[in-house]
Amino acid sequence: MKKLMFAAIGMTGILASCGSSGSAPDGSGSARIVDLRTEYATSLTPTAQYAGCDVITNPSDPSRKYSTQVVVEFAAAGSINSVDVRLKGTNTNTYDNNFNKNVPASSLKKLANGNYRVTFDANSATGAFLPNNLNSQGIEVTPVDQDPLPVKAVTGQNKVDGGFYTELTVNTDTASFTINSRFLRVIPVYRSCTLQTANPLSL
Repeated sequence: MKKLMFAAIGMTGILASCGSSGSAPDGSGSARIVDLRTEYATSLTPTAQYAGCDVITNPSDPSRKYSTQVVVEFAAAGSINSVDVRLKGTNTNTYDNNFNKNVPASSLKKLANGNYRVTFDANSATGAFLPNNLNSQGIEVTPVDQDPLPVKAVTGQNKVDGGFYTELTVNTDTASFTINSRFLRVIPVYRSCTLQTANPLSL
């Protein structure tokens, strides 16, 4: 199994943020979630309001009618073998075990700024809606050579109570530790969304 030797990024910065950062108990690795976003946004001003959509009513690509792409960016130090990626709802302390993907180090995209990125689709095709009770096809990891989809403006309908955030369990050779984005960003969820325009938003 391929593993990555992550460059040191400063332990003071890694541990400063509550919840979104952490380190292995034996010191073999550390990580910090930098960003969580999706391919849909209800607004970009004054800050981006990303959204999760169970259904797109007028998809430009029919194959993505029931999918929301989720992008997680994180910084890390140490020797990382893999990362377990989950989405978790704010209204429950549990998550569907089927919506849980182990991503090997080889599927993590290294960015120009030194951070790493994992991109995946949340799929509600069988009627298992975000942020809870997602089906066994919930996470499909995008190959590392593919860039995230451009952000598209949507109008959301039937907003659900709460939202979702990501939880990462980072696995080193000798230990594991878990961090999450709840205090960094929570993504609201709509039962349906309508694309406002065929053109992507500029970030």
